[in-house]
Amino acid sequence: MIEGFKIEVVGDRVIMTPQSSVQSLTIFEVRDALLASGIARKRVLSDVEITFPGEPDRCPDVSIIAGEAVEPLTHEALLAAIEIVSSKNDKNDYAVKTWQYAHFGVPVYLIIDPFRGECDLLTEPRDDAYASRRTYKYGDTITFTLADSTAVEIPTDTFDRRK
Repeated sequence: MIEGFKIEVVGDRVIMTPQSSVQSLTIFEVRDALLASGIARKRVLSDVEITFPGEPDRCPDVSIIAGEAVEPLTHEALLAAIEIVSSKNDKNDYAVKTWQYAHFGVPVYLIIDPFRGECDLLTEPRDDAYASRRTYKYGDTITFTLADSTAVEIPTDTFDRRK
């Protein structure tokens, strides 16, 4: 670990991205909203490694895991992956991770983009893609239901933008 940087392996590249204050604050706001939705604190994780057989492990900015999950965590425990885009024109979150999360059947993938001021909620993973995509603008409240029937609301009216 290098302090202040998020390091990920994407394909054959190692990507080091400094975490911005906007990204950090958004992670906190998302976590607070998930806890307010009634999800137990131990099921809401940030930057914790999730294994994917034959593919690079991932550390989503925020993960919601199943109540019975035990470490080491695998993709089967992942009910939702939430990523905050860290750079403009980010292909990692929009392409690489979208394919990987869908391929392994992660039921909910939420991309929060402070550059666009929008969030993409992807659900219904099928054939290495998500069958459903809903876009929310900052100011909207994102709503979805987890595979365990937990209803989730994430208000975005306090999310900060980046230029």
